[in-house]
Amino acid sequence: MPTYRTIDLARAAGVHPNTVRLYERIGFISPAPRAANGYRVFGEQHLYQIRICRCIYDYSYLGRGLRRASDNVIRAMGAWNVPLARRHAEEYLALVKHELAVARQTAGILERWAKGRPPAAGGKTYTRGEMAAQIGVTEEALRNWERNGLLRVPRIGPNRTRVYGEAERERLRVIYMLRQSGYSMSAIHNSLRRYDEGDAAGVIEALGTAESAEGTTWTWVRDHWIEALEGARQGAERILLLLEEARSKRI
Repeated sequence: MPTYRTIDLARAAGVHPNTVRLYERIGFISPAPRAANGYRVFGEQHLYQIRICRCIYDYSYLGRGLRRASDNVIRAMGAWNVPLARRHAEEYLALVKHELAVARQTAGILERWAKGRPPAAGGKTYTRGEMAAQIGVTEEALRNWERNGLLRVPRIGPNRTRVYGEAERERLRVIYMLRQSGYSMSAIHNSLRRYDEGDAAGVIEALGTAESAEGTTWTWVRDHWIEALEGARQGAERILLLLEEARSKRI
């Protein structure tokens, strides 16, 4: 098996030598033995570990859920537990695909919003717990979004129970997209307020997006979100290929 100096491993992985040292220090790659002169001696195992790290960190941050799932892969690889890393990689890929499906649903909602078409009246209604499960967040997240004025939920009956319908579900999808894209509560609040006031051209300006341009709307954010998720999907699939390659070489 070939061996690598720190600079060699960095070049093979396309990173700075300090990144190699950092990854070793925090356990993303296994500790490297030292040569007689005190220099680190890395092997093929380290090359696979760092390449898998780059399959994750070369792409955009996509929220805590996906980061936790990807960190499980990295920690398993740092311990060189390839079977466990594969299981975690499959879970990570499934989660990325789920997020892509949600993004595409949101894309359809935004297309209809852009044309001024409201959601269909009537239809099924949901409790807060049911709606939280649909959106993929906790009930406390929904409470927080409501407290911050991002949406108003109708109340019915003598107990004034909150009931979520299609209009609330669609708005929550858009809020979720914006939160996953890294926007603050205040920025989202301002953006939705602009939209509610009929200022469709101002929704991006309200988010504080430097790249905003005349006529740009949330579709700009949507397209970047989907693009980032597609990159993460490709990275996750690459991880599985690298793990299979490492297994076949019996490293």
